[in-house]
Amino acid sequence: MNQLLADIVGAAQIRILLLEDSHIDAELIQHQLGKIGMPVEIVGASRKREFEAALDAGEYDLIIADYSLPDFDGMAAFKLAEGRFPGVPFIFVSGVAGEQFATEAVRAGATDYVTKKDLDRIPMVVRRALDEAREKRERARAVNALAESENRFRNLADSAPALIWSVDAEGRIKFANRKFAAEYGEAANIVSEGWRSIVHADDIAAFEAAFRAAFDERAPFRAEIRTLRSGEIRWLRCEAIPRHDAAGRFFGYSGCAVDVTDSKLAREMLEAEVAQRTAELRESEEALRQSQKMEAIGQLTGGIAHDFNNMLAGILGSAELLQRRLSSGRNDGIERYLEGIITSAGRAAALTQRMLAFSRRQSLDIKSTQLNDLVLSLEDMLRRTLDESIRLDLDLARDACPALTDANQLESAILNLAINARDAMPDGGVLTISTRNRRIAGDVASRGGLAADDYVVLTVADTGTGMSKDVQEKAFDPFFTTKPIGQGTGLGLSMVFGFAKQLGGLAQIHSQEGKGTAIEIVMPCDGEATAADGRHAGNGATPPLKVEAQTVLVVEDEAIVQMLVVDALNDMGFETLEAYDAPSALKIVESGRKIDLMVSDVGLPGMDGRQLADHVRRHLPELPILFATGYAEAARTRAGFLGDNMDLISKPFDMGEFERKIRAISTRD
Repeated sequence: MNQLLADIVGAAQIRILLLEDSHIDAELIQHQLGKIGMPVEIVGASRKREFEAALDAGEYDLIIADYSLPDFDGMAAFKLAEGRFPGVPFIFVSGVAGEQFATEAVRAGATDYVTKKDLDRIPMVVRRALDEAREKRERARAVNALAESENRFRNLADSAPALIWSVDAEGRIKFANRKFAAEYGEAANIVSEGWRSIVHADDIAAFEAAFRAAFDERAPFRAEIRTLRSGEIRWLRCEAIPRHDAAGRFFGYSGCAVDVTDSKLAREMLEAEVAQRTAELRESEEALRQSQKMEAIGQLTGGIAHDFNNMLAGILGSAELLQRRLSSGRNDGIERYLEGIITSAGRAAALTQRMLAFSRRQSLDIKSTQLNDLVLSLEDMLRRTLDESIRLDLDLARDACPALTDANQLESAILNLAINARDAMPDGGVLTISTRNRRIAGDVASRGGLAADDYVVLTVADTGTGMSKDVQEKAFDPFFTTKPIGQGTGLGLSMVFGFAKQLGGLAQIHSQEGKGTAIEIVMPCDGEATAADGRHAGNGATPPLKVEAQTVLVVEDEAIVQMLVVDALNDMGFETLEAYDAPSALKIVESGRKIDLMVSDVGLPGMDGRQLADHVRRHLPELPILFATGYAEAARTRAGFLGDNMDLISKPFDMGEFERKIRAISTRD
């Protein structure tokens, strides 16, 4: 690895143990390891004795071993390495072992397998193995952190001088600290028997009724009760607070109980004592939050997995049936399978975009946009989408200021809200889309997390079934939906919410059961735009390609995407040059070859696509550049990411959109 690349990558050195008895093969493997994009230290061994000594001498990030060795085989080497470093990736390289051995090796626990005729796969296999190892370590750290958090809570609760307990969302006692057994004896097991095991018989009914009332209202609970401790009546003051997970769902109660028998005679001392005890409770609650967050993450990822599995089932099933028909020479019905693949893939792409919108991580093309013009351009589509029993009314303010927004994303949001409104009016009704200017300042701006400024509000209102208060509170939560399973992802409104917040605005719901719902998207005004400014591009005629042949440098580390982009460009009449990372792209540029346009992924390994563009522009200052990204933190706001004569397209993209972008940027003056 040359010094320039080392400076660019800036990665820590990777230590690799290479077991190979052939000097020639060892040199070939080392040559391939130099292409992984980070500094590498290679420790070599060719015999069992040398391999064992190397294992004893230090730690490694990766082990690569030949299968056939003079005094032992690769599987024996793997067993030795697994015993010393169980978490280190192990890759077999062999010129004689076949596919059956590769399967057995991986089944036995090896990370991967490369044949010596395919040594050029080593950089990709090594990078993938290192990434997987890093992810495993991170998952292990997360699991250990959760266990440690739970242990800290239990240790904290068990060492506390108060009685600490918790109940689940059904009101069942799930935890009681050791203080209960210390105070009331081992026979007083409130986890299995409830409070009846220690509360005075005359107080138990009132105590349970008071707790049930607080529980039903999700309100803080406080009570003083008499208990029996070794035949002696003692007073306990019980306090508990409701717990919620990160998504706001009710999770149960955490509480503490303190003996206030003596302080019954000294109320002032009691108040100080209760305040102090209430503050252990808060510490205990803080210790619980980590486990609540992990559960919330599990629910979120479970929802994503559910929807993606349905979509992947459509893609994989259609692809398999398509392959069978083509293999048997049958062409009938293949259009249905192709349509199934495209439809399912499109749904998956839409789900990804909605997740990025909710998390405020999508790439936005924020420009000055005339909302009235945008709504009018959607009128025909909206009327076709709605049932005949639903009337569409447009109430567009003539003085509506241009909005700073992403026109394409806003169109998607309006269509999504219109479909929701249609579903909320099964017996017909009125759908109204309106625009209004609004000045937001003072407390109103503070409560909404907005800057005091001028805004323009787009409202989609219906006369449908409306929402209950409980549904309104959850409507913007990811994967919350009132629709039956399979009829909605629960990401529509959360996408609108995330989109509005990313613009610097907000989304609000106004609804009443039986009377309808109005959803407002509040967006910043562009005070400097002219009345005619802000029309979004994309609907005009496609400009013609230049007559002379053009050469496009395609930089993409995902082989399948590289193939599709190159094929599309070739079909459009372009010549193409291919690179799989920044260093190989720079070599082509520095070679002086003719390049008219560069298409680059943003998320390249090592040097990213935007950094690559800066280096390329030093050689070709006017070169047009089209970036492609599935997600890149730096590309969330395009205005701050793109330079002159640059554009960006979001993955996954359809080829029609890709061709329009290519034609537009390749014909600019």
